[in-house]
Amino acid sequence: MANACEVWKDEKTEVGRYEFATLPRPGDTISVPKDSGEGYQHFRVESVTHRASAAAHPAATYLFVSEAE
Repeated sequence: MANACEVWKDEKTEVGRYEFATLPRPGDTISVPKDSGEGYQHFRVESVTHRASAAAHPAATYLFVSEAE
């Protein structure tokens, strides 16, 4: 079962919505496709926030990330 997540750099900068086979945890590095479709961008998960799911917002998990080195 996939875990739907919204990935954010900060409160105003959304990276996108992605599904992960396992739920990332703080400290993990995630890779998501670049907007250009060529290659991947890598992020370090800083925090994970959960909220109650609603029909209008299927993703109930938010990952806040920073650029991975």
